[in-house]
Amino acid sequence: MVVCSVDIGYGNTKFCGDKGGEMFWGHFPSIATLPTGIDRGANVMAKRDLVEVESNGAKYVVGRDSMDTLSAWDDRGRSLLANYVETPQHLAFLRGALAYIGESKIDLLVSGLPVNHFAHGRECMTEKLKGVHHYPNGRSVLVKDAWVVPQPVGGFISYFMSTNQLDRLADIKSLTIDVGYYTVDWLVCRGLKLQDERSGSVAGGMSMVMEKLAQLISEDRQAPFSDMNMVDAGIRNGFKTRIQGKEYDFSHFIPKMEAFIITAIQSVISSVGSLDDIDVIVLVGGGANCYYDTAKKLLDNREIIVPEESIYSNVRGFYWAGSERMRKIGG
Repeated sequence: MVVCSVDIGYGNTKFCGDKGGEMFWGHFPSIATLPTGIDRGANVMAKRDLVEVESNGAKYVVGRDSMDTLSAWDDRGRSLLANYVETPQHLAFLRGALAYIGESKIDLLVSGLPVNHFAHGRECMTEKLKGVHHYPNGRSVLVKDAWVVPQPVGGFISYFMSTNQLDRLADIKSLTIDVGYYTVDWLVCRGLKLQDERSGSVAGGMSMVMEKLAQLISEDRQAPFSDMNMVDAGIRNGFKTRIQGKEYDFSHFIPKMEAFIITAIQSVISSVGSLDDIDVIVLVGGGANCYYDTAKKLLDNREIIVPEESIYSNVRGFYWAGSERMRKIGG
């Protein structure tokens, strides 16, 4: 049985699968552009790592090098619409992820939705994942079944699987906070039982932080700067980037991001309430390291676990959950 997973975020699209018994994962920016049909490399330059897909009757280009497809005046190229999962770009990212996974038939595809969108969006998302996905090159991918879960569930499962704690999971009450590009989501669980009343989602992810960072970089350099994609890549590179050929370290601006982060974490605290019954706090998502110090201060200086490569926590957790589900039903 073939199990795969995708995590289609506002900032990045992550995917996970299995090759020869070895789990693999990867990501590409959630940027979709229209193909130009022009190859200016004349077969001399290396080809960019891109995939051409179809979505709602239109062709899009997505992939690891998608930032390079943006025009000089397009600073973001990302969709921050509230109905993101209904956009043609969202479907384009899904099909791009399936192309990178490389399977022609998938028995179970697992994905997630933000906590506040889960109840009303689960069925629609499930139907979008299932079925035959066609590509302009004539290739197709069949997804036989799909399973959609609340997004932070992936990070929660990923942590407990990677630390071999599943045997004691039933006795643990956990808080998982997922810092995404557009939203911050959180879940409180006793074992695998979700406490809806203490879980939620709020706009306040890394996009707000990045916009403020771009503004501060402009002021510091005394020159216009608005390239969000450079800021995004710089954050993943230890708050370092290269502007006009020169190395630029912007880590000294991190304290000035605190107001945005405080607002998001206060929403978590308001929803969760007392932390006295919380055994473990796990911080996942692409913005986990950026939020860590402020979150620790506001959450009573409790120990907060940030898994390695936390950008992949959700998608790896989706994969593990799907594999366990198929095992239990005899797959």
